[in-house]
Amino acid sequence: MRNSTGPLAGRRDGRTVRRRALPLLVLLLFACTASGCVLVKDSPAPGCREYWGLAPMGGCFGKSVITDLKVEPELDNLVIEVNNCNGGILEVTNGCDEPFLLGGVEIEALEHCVGLDVAGKEEGRYLLTRTGANFSDYVPEVDEMIQLTGTLGEQELRISYVKTGRLC
Repeated sequence: MRNSTGPLAGRRDGRTVRRRALPLLVLLLFACTASGCVLVKDSPAPGCREYWGLAPMGGCFGKSVITDLKVEPELDNLVIEVNNCNGGILEVTNGCDEPFLLGGVEIEALEHCVGLDVAGKEEGRYLLTRTGANFSDYVPEVDEMIQLTGTLGEQELRISYVKTGRLC
């Protein structure tokens, strides 16, 4: 029978706990590293990334993107950006005193983060639609150059970008 009250009892119990905790700690670190480890990185579309282990919860799942956005001329108070999270949409912030018209959609003065997706083509011109989230419904068969002309008051702006087909 062992004496659990001697001067070495606490030291023996501490070693036992450390000996049991070390494999558990190693396993925990491995699990944290393995969940969300990206295997495929060569696609710009976030939905094309494959994960070893558990994929992150939530996030972006688009399988197409917008590339090569050009806005001419660039204006300080009119910001047109790309959101490629779920398929590629334009996000427009109109910090100007006048409404901005693009692809059949009017963005009021001082309106922020308006999501725009391609609705289709009519008479050779692309039409856009507002989207309430960052999801795109438009995915062309192959990469497509989209050119739009917008107006801010009397000023004309040219916007062009490539909307890719499915990347995976």
